[in-house]
Amino acid sequence: MWEAAGNPVVVHLRLDVVDRLAAEVMRGFGVVPKRGAEVGGLLIGTIQAGFPATVRVEDFEPIACDYARGPSYLFAESDAEVFEDSCQRWHPSASPSLYAVGFFRSHTRDGFGLADDDVQLLDQFFANPAHIALLIKPFATKVSLAGFFVREHGQFPAATPLEFPLRRRELTGEAPAPRRPAAQRRSAARNLTLPLEESWNPPAPPEPEVVPEPVINAPVAEPADRPRARLGWLWIPLSFILLLLGGVIGFQVALTMGGRPSANPPDDLSLALSVIKNDDNLMVKWDSKSPVIRTAQKGTLEIEEGGYTKPVELDPSQLLNGSLIYRNSSDEVHFRLTIYPSARVSVTETLNWKR
Repeated sequence: MWEAAGNPVVVHLRLDVVDRLAAEVMRGFGVVPKRGAEVGGLLIGTIQAGFPATVRVEDFEPIACDYARGPSYLFAESDAEVFEDSCQRWHPSASPSLYAVGFFRSHTRDGFGLADDDVQLLDQFFANPAHIALLIKPFATKVSLAGFFVREHGQFPAATPLEFPLRRRELTGEAPAPRRPAAQRRSAARNLTLPLEESWNPPAPPEPEVVPEPVINAPVAEPADRPRARLGWLWIPLSFILLLLGGVIGFQVALTMGGRPSANPPDDLSLALSVIKNDDNLMVKWDSKSPVIRTAQKGTLEIEEGGYTKPVELDPSQLLNGSLIYRNSSDEVHFRLTIYPSARVSVTETLNWKR
Protein backbone atom coordinates (compact mmCIF):
# COMPACT_ATOMS: atom_id res chain seq x y z
CA MET A 1 0.00 0.00 0.00
CA TRP A 2 1.27 3.46 -0.96
CA GLU A 3 0.10 6.16 1.48
CA ALA A 4 1.62 9.61 2.03
CA ALA A 5 0.60 11.78 4.98
CA GLY A 6 -2.15 14.23 4.01
CA ASN A 7 -2.43 12.86 0.49
CA PRO A 8 -6.02 12.57 -0.84
CA VAL A 9 -5.38 9.14 -2.40
CA VAL A 10 -4.19 5.77 -1.07
CA VAL A 11 -2.91 3.24 -3.62
CA HIS A 12 -2.97 -0.56 -3.30
CA LEU A 13 -0.54 -2.17 -5.76
CA ARG A 14 -0.59 -5.94 -6.35
CA LEU A 15 2.78 -7.65 -5.95
CA ASP A 16 2.46 -9.59 -9.20
CA VAL A 17 1.87 -6.25 -10.94
CA VAL A 18 5.10 -5.01 -9.34
CA ASP A 19 6.98 -7.99 -10.80
CA ARG A 20 5.57 -7.55 -14.29
CA LEU A 21 5.96 -3.76 -14.29
CA ALA A 22 9.61 -4.10 -13.31
CA ALA A 23 10.19 -6.56 -16.16
CA GLU A 24 8.40 -4.33 -18.68
CA VAL A 25 10.46 -1.31 -17.67
CA MET A 26 13.76 -3.22 -17.88
CA ARG A 27 12.79 -4.56 -21.30
CA GLY A 28 12.62 -1.01 -22.63
CA PHE A 29 15.69 0.01 -20.66
CA GLY A 30 17.76 -2.60 -22.50
CA VAL A 31 16.74 -1.49 -26.01
CA VAL A 32 18.84 1.68 -26.18
CA PRO A 33 22.43 1.61 -24.86
CA LYS A 34 23.33 3.90 -21.93
CA ARG A 35 20.09 5.82 -21.49
CA GLY A 36 17.45 3.21 -22.36
CA ALA A 37 14.05 3.67 -24.01
CA GLU A 38 11.06 4.69 -21.91
CA VAL A 39 7.89 2.59 -21.87
CA GLY A 40 4.40 3.46 -20.69
CA GLY A 41 0.73 2.62 -20.70
CA LEU A 42 -2.42 2.35 -18.58
CA LEU A 43 -2.86 1.32 -14.96
CA ILE A 44 -5.94 -0.91 -14.64
CA GLY A 45 -7.98 -1.31 -11.46
CA THR A 46 -10.76 0.33 -9.44
CA ILE A 47 -11.36 3.54 -7.48
CA GLN A 48 -13.30 3.70 -4.22
CA ALA A 49 -14.53 7.21 -3.38
CA GLY A 50 -13.79 8.74 0.01
CA PHE A 51 -11.14 10.77 1.76
CA PRO A 52 -8.70 9.50 1.12
CA ALA A 53 -9.92 7.77 -2.03
CA THR A 54 -8.66 4.20 -2.47
CA VAL A 55 -7.17 3.22 -5.82
CA ARG A 56 -6.47 -0.48 -6.39
CA VAL A 57 -4.08 -1.30 -9.23
CA GLU A 58 -4.89 -4.84 -10.41
CA ASP A 59 -3.13 -4.86 -13.77
CA PHE A 60 -1.60 -2.67 -16.47
CA GLU A 61 -1.58 -2.46 -20.25
CA PRO A 62 1.58 -1.35 -22.07
CA ILE A 63 0.96 0.94 -25.03
CA ALA A 64 3.61 1.04 -27.74
CA CYS A 65 5.39 4.18 -28.85
CA ASP A 66 7.10 4.71 -32.23
CA TYR A 67 9.85 6.84 -30.61
CA ALA A 68 9.67 9.32 -33.46
CA ARG A 69 10.87 11.95 -30.97
CA GLY A 70 13.72 9.94 -29.48
CA PRO A 71 13.92 7.37 -26.67
CA SER A 72 11.50 9.31 -24.42
CA TYR A 73 7.88 8.16 -24.16
CA LEU A 74 6.50 11.04 -26.25
CA PHE A 75 3.64 10.54 -28.67
CA ALA A 76 3.47 11.29 -32.35
CA GLU A 77 -0.03 11.68 -33.84
CA SER A 78 -0.44 7.95 -34.56
CA ASP A 79 0.70 7.06 -31.02
CA ALA A 80 -1.86 9.42 -29.50
CA GLU A 81 -4.66 7.70 -31.45
CA VAL A 82 -3.62 4.28 -30.13
CA PHE A 83 -3.51 5.62 -26.57
CA GLU A 84 -6.97 7.16 -26.94
CA ASP A 85 -8.39 3.90 -28.29
CA SER A 86 -6.99 2.03 -25.29
CA CYS A 87 -8.48 4.56 -22.87
CA GLN A 88 -11.90 4.16 -24.48
CA ARG A 89 -11.64 0.38 -24.28
CA TRP A 90 -10.82 0.62 -20.54
CA HIS A 91 -13.38 3.33 -19.76
CA PRO A 92 -15.59 2.56 -16.70
CA SER A 93 -18.70 2.54 -18.88
CA ALA A 94 -17.18 -0.09 -21.19
CA SER A 95 -15.43 -2.14 -18.49
CA PRO A 96 -17.30 -1.63 -15.19
CA SER A 97 -15.38 -4.23 -13.16
CA LEU A 98 -11.84 -3.08 -14.00
CA TYR A 99 -11.01 0.13 -15.78
CA ALA A 100 -8.17 2.60 -16.37
CA VAL A 101 -7.27 4.40 -13.12
CA GLY A 102 -4.16 6.18 -14.34
CA PHE A 103 -1.04 6.28 -16.41
CA PHE A 104 2.47 4.85 -15.94
CA ARG A 105 5.77 5.65 -17.57
CA SER A 106 9.41 4.74 -17.05
CA HIS A 107 11.69 7.73 -16.60
CA THR A 108 15.21 7.70 -18.06
CA ARG A 109 15.55 11.49 -18.29
CA ASP A 110 17.23 13.74 -15.76
CA GLY A 111 15.39 14.34 -12.49
CA PHE A 112 12.29 12.48 -11.40
CA GLY A 113 9.04 14.28 -12.11
CA LEU A 114 6.13 14.57 -14.52
CA ALA A 115 6.85 16.37 -17.78
CA ASP A 116 4.46 18.85 -19.41
CA ASP A 117 3.47 16.16 -21.94
CA ASP A 118 2.54 13.84 -19.05
CA VAL A 119 0.33 16.47 -17.40
CA GLN A 120 -1.40 17.23 -20.71
CA LEU A 121 -2.06 13.53 -21.22
CA LEU A 122 -3.45 13.17 -17.70
CA ASP A 123 -5.64 16.25 -18.00
CA GLN A 124 -7.07 14.93 -21.27
CA PHE A 125 -7.76 11.32 -20.31
CA PHE A 126 -7.61 11.18 -16.49
CA ALA A 127 -9.43 14.20 -15.12
CA ASN A 128 -10.81 12.50 -11.98
CA PRO A 129 -9.07 13.89 -8.86
CA ALA A 130 -8.40 10.28 -7.78
CA HIS A 131 -6.64 9.33 -11.00
CA ILE A 132 -2.96 8.58 -10.53
CA ALA A 133 0.33 8.64 -12.41
CA LEU A 134 3.23 6.28 -11.74
CA LEU A 135 6.83 7.10 -12.69
CA ILE A 136 9.52 4.40 -12.56
CA LYS A 137 13.23 5.21 -12.79
CA PRO A 138 15.24 2.12 -13.88
CA PHE A 139 18.87 1.48 -13.02
CA ALA A 140 21.31 -1.06 -14.47
CA THR A 141 23.00 -1.92 -11.18
CA LYS A 142 20.29 -1.48 -8.55
CA VAL A 143 16.56 -1.72 -7.97
CA SER A 144 14.28 0.59 -9.95
CA LEU A 145 12.81 3.53 -8.04
CA ALA A 146 9.09 4.38 -8.31
CA GLY A 147 6.64 7.01 -7.09
CA PHE A 148 2.96 7.86 -7.51
CA PHE A 149 1.77 11.35 -8.41
CA VAL A 150 -1.71 12.50 -7.33
CA ARG A 151 -3.40 15.86 -7.80
CA GLU A 152 -3.23 18.11 -4.77
CA HIS A 153 -5.68 21.03 -4.95
CA GLY A 154 -6.16 20.30 -8.64
CA GLN A 155 -2.45 20.26 -9.54
CA PHE A 156 0.16 17.55 -9.79
CA PRO A 157 3.16 18.17 -7.52
CA ALA A 158 6.65 18.65 -8.93
CA ALA A 159 7.90 15.59 -7.00
CA THR A 160 6.27 12.48 -5.62
CA PRO A 161 5.66 12.68 -1.85
CA LEU A 162 6.86 9.10 -1.39
CA GLU A 163 9.35 7.04 -3.40
CA PHE A 164 9.61 3.26 -3.11
CA PRO A 165 11.73 0.45 -4.63
CA LEU A 166 9.94 -1.45 -7.38
CA ARG A 167 10.83 -4.94 -6.20
CA ARG A 168 8.85 -7.47 -4.22
CA ARG A 169 11.62 -8.21 -1.70
CA GLU A 170 12.00 -4.61 -0.54
CA LEU A 171 8.24 -4.06 -0.41
CA THR A 172 7.42 -7.19 1.59
CA GLY A 173 10.42 -7.09 3.90
CA GLU A 174 11.46 -10.66 3.11
CA ALA A 175 14.76 -11.44 4.77
CA PRO A 176 17.56 -12.67 2.47
CA ALA A 177 18.76 -16.25 2.82
CA PRO A 178 21.47 -16.63 5.53
CA ARG A 179 25.04 -16.48 4.30
CA ARG A 180 27.88 -18.65 5.53
CA PRO A 181 30.40 -17.12 7.97
CA ALA A 182 32.98 -14.86 6.35
CA ALA A 183 35.85 -17.23 7.21
CA GLN A 184 34.18 -20.07 5.28
CA ARG A 185 33.47 -17.80 2.31
CA ARG A 186 37.11 -16.71 2.16
CA SER A 187 38.26 -20.34 2.41
CA ALA A 188 36.00 -21.39 -0.47
CA ALA A 189 37.21 -18.49 -2.60
CA ARG A 190 40.86 -19.46 -2.00
CA ASN A 191 40.18 -22.99 -3.26
CA LEU A 192 39.32 -21.60 -6.72
CA THR A 193 42.76 -20.76 -8.05
CA LEU A 194 42.10 -20.61 -11.79
CA PRO A 195 39.72 -18.39 -13.83
CA LEU A 196 36.86 -20.81 -14.38
CA GLU A 197 34.12 -20.80 -17.00
CA GLU A 198 31.21 -23.24 -17.30
CA SER A 199 28.49 -23.71 -19.86
CA TRP A 200 24.98 -24.94 -19.22
CA ASN A 201 25.14 -28.45 -17.63
CA PRO A 202 28.97 -28.54 -17.76
CA PRO A 203 30.94 -31.79 -17.78
CA ALA A 204 32.52 -32.82 -14.52
CA PRO A 205 36.22 -31.98 -14.78
CA PRO A 206 38.80 -34.04 -12.92
CA GLU A 207 40.37 -32.47 -9.90
CA PRO A 208 43.53 -30.69 -11.08
CA GLU A 209 46.70 -32.22 -9.75
CA VAL A 210 48.97 -29.80 -7.96
CA VAL A 211 52.38 -30.33 -9.53
CA PRO A 212 55.26 -28.83 -7.55
CA GLU A 213 57.30 -26.32 -9.46
CA PRO A 214 60.72 -27.83 -10.33
CA VAL A 215 63.80 -26.46 -8.69
CA ILE A 216 66.14 -25.49 -11.49
CA ASN A 217 69.71 -24.84 -10.44
CA ALA A 218 71.65 -22.12 -12.16
CA PRO A 219 73.69 -23.61 -15.02
CA VAL A 220 77.40 -23.81 -14.47
CA ALA A 221 79.98 -22.88 -17.03
CA GLU A 222 80.79 -25.79 -19.32
CA PRO A 223 83.64 -26.45 -21.68
CA ALA A 224 83.14 -25.33 -25.26
CA ASP A 225 83.35 -28.93 -26.48
CA ARG A 226 80.04 -29.94 -24.72
CA PRO A 227 77.26 -28.19 -26.81
CA ARG A 228 74.98 -31.27 -26.86
CA ALA A 229 74.95 -31.56 -23.05
CA ARG A 230 74.00 -27.87 -22.65
CA LEU A 231 71.17 -28.23 -25.21
CA GLY A 232 69.79 -31.22 -23.35
CA TRP A 233 69.83 -29.24 -20.07
CA LEU A 234 67.71 -26.50 -21.63
CA TRP A 235 65.10 -28.96 -22.92
CA ILE A 236 64.43 -30.44 -19.47
CA PRO A 237 62.71 -27.32 -17.92
CA LEU A 238 61.14 -26.36 -21.26
CA SER A 239 59.48 -29.77 -21.62
CA PHE A 240 58.15 -29.58 -18.08
CA ILE A 241 56.68 -26.10 -18.64
CA LEU A 242 54.93 -27.28 -21.83
CA LEU A 243 53.56 -30.31 -19.99
CA LEU A 244 52.19 -28.14 -17.17
CA LEU A 245 50.67 -25.66 -19.64
CA GLY A 246 48.95 -28.49 -21.49
CA GLY A 247 47.37 -29.72 -18.26
CA VAL A 248 46.02 -26.25 -17.45
CA ILE A 249 44.58 -25.79 -20.95
CA GLY A 250 42.97 -29.24 -20.82
CA PHE A 251 41.33 -28.38 -17.48
CA GLN A 252 40.02 -25.09 -18.89
CA VAL A 253 38.59 -26.81 -22.00
CA ALA A 254 36.88 -29.42 -19.84
CA LEU A 255 35.10 -26.64 -17.95
CA THR A 256 33.96 -24.76 -21.05
CA MET A 257 32.62 -27.72 -23.10
CA GLY A 258 28.85 -27.38 -23.03
CA GLY A 259 27.92 -29.64 -25.94
CA ARG A 260 28.10 -32.92 -23.97
CA PRO A 261 26.67 -32.31 -20.48
CA SER A 262 27.60 -34.64 -17.65
CA ALA A 263 24.94 -36.40 -15.66
CA ASN A 264 26.55 -35.23 -12.41
CA PRO A 265 27.99 -31.69 -12.67
CA PRO A 266 30.18 -30.66 -9.73
CA ASP A 267 28.03 -29.18 -6.99
CA ASP A 268 30.67 -26.60 -6.02
CA LEU A 269 30.57 -24.96 -9.47
CA SER A 270 27.08 -25.54 -10.84
CA LEU A 271 24.80 -22.49 -10.93
CA ALA A 272 21.73 -24.46 -12.16
CA LEU A 273 20.67 -21.69 -14.52
CA SER A 274 17.14 -22.27 -15.84
CA VAL A 275 14.27 -20.38 -17.47
CA ILE A 276 10.56 -20.90 -16.88
CA LYS A 277 7.83 -19.35 -19.04
CA ASN A 278 5.35 -17.55 -16.78
CA ASP A 279 2.46 -15.95 -18.71
CA ASP A 280 4.05 -13.14 -20.77
CA ASN A 281 7.31 -13.23 -18.83
CA LEU A 282 10.37 -15.41 -18.44
CA MET A 283 11.51 -16.29 -14.93
CA VAL A 284 15.27 -16.72 -14.92
CA LYS A 285 16.37 -18.86 -11.96
CA TRP A 286 19.65 -20.02 -10.47
CA ASP A 287 20.58 -22.05 -7.39
CA SER A 288 20.84 -19.56 -4.53
CA LYS A 289 22.20 -22.35 -2.31
CA SER A 290 25.16 -23.05 -4.59
CA PRO A 291 28.48 -22.43 -2.80
CA VAL A 292 29.55 -20.21 -5.69
CA ILE A 293 26.44 -18.03 -5.28
CA ARG A 294 26.69 -17.96 -1.49
CA THR A 295 30.29 -16.70 -1.60
CA ALA A 296 29.86 -14.36 -4.56
CA GLN A 297 30.92 -10.73 -4.36
CA LYS A 298 28.83 -9.82 -7.41
CA GLY A 299 27.33 -11.21 -10.59
CA THR A 300 26.20 -10.19 -14.07
CA LEU A 301 23.26 -11.52 -16.09
CA GLU A 302 23.63 -10.71 -19.79
CA ILE A 303 20.36 -10.90 -21.75
CA GLU A 304 20.69 -11.04 -25.52
CA GLU A 305 17.54 -10.64 -27.61
CA GLY A 306 16.96 -9.35 -31.11
CA GLY A 307 20.57 -8.34 -31.61
CA TYR A 308 20.75 -6.31 -28.39
CA THR A 309 22.61 -7.32 -25.23
CA LYS A 310 21.65 -5.90 -21.85
CA PRO A 311 23.89 -6.55 -18.84
CA VAL A 312 22.12 -6.60 -15.47
CA GLU A 313 24.46 -6.20 -12.51
CA LEU A 314 23.55 -8.34 -9.48
CA ASP A 315 24.68 -7.62 -5.93
CA PRO A 316 25.01 -10.39 -3.29
CA SER A 317 21.45 -9.92 -2.02
CA GLN A 318 20.02 -10.12 -5.55
CA LEU A 319 22.03 -13.29 -6.19
CA LEU A 320 20.66 -14.86 -3.03
CA ASN A 321 17.15 -14.04 -4.23
CA GLY A 322 17.68 -16.74 -6.85
CA SER A 323 15.54 -15.37 -9.66
CA LEU A 324 14.78 -12.47 -11.99
CA ILE A 325 11.73 -11.78 -14.15
CA TYR A 326 12.26 -10.70 -17.75
CA ARG A 327 9.56 -9.79 -20.25
CA ASN A 328 10.69 -11.04 -23.63
CA SER A 329 9.57 -9.64 -26.97
CA SER A 330 10.77 -12.47 -29.24
CA ASP A 331 10.75 -16.27 -29.40
CA GLU A 332 14.44 -16.70 -28.59
CA VAL A 333 16.52 -15.20 -25.77
CA HIS A 334 20.11 -15.97 -24.77
CA PHE A 335 21.10 -15.73 -21.09
CA ARG A 336 24.63 -15.68 -19.69
CA LEU A 337 25.12 -15.65 -15.90
CA THR A 338 28.60 -14.83 -14.60
CA ILE A 339 29.42 -15.08 -10.88
CA TYR A 340 32.51 -13.59 -9.25
CA PRO A 341 33.48 -15.44 -6.04
CA SER A 342 36.58 -13.18 -5.95
CA ALA A 343 38.09 -10.43 -8.05
CA ARG A 344 40.13 -12.81 -10.25
CA VAL A 345 37.74 -15.76 -10.39
CA SER A 346 34.57 -16.10 -12.46
CA VAL A 347 32.07 -18.92 -13.01
CA THR A 348 29.74 -18.68 -16.02
CA GLU A 349 26.72 -20.58 -17.28
CA THR A 350 24.82 -19.87 -20.50
CA LEU A 351 21.36 -20.90 -21.63
CA ASN A 352 19.35 -20.41 -24.82
CA TRP A 353 15.58 -20.19 -24.43
CA LYS A 354 13.29 -20.81 -27.38
CA ARG A 355 9.52 -20.77 -27.46
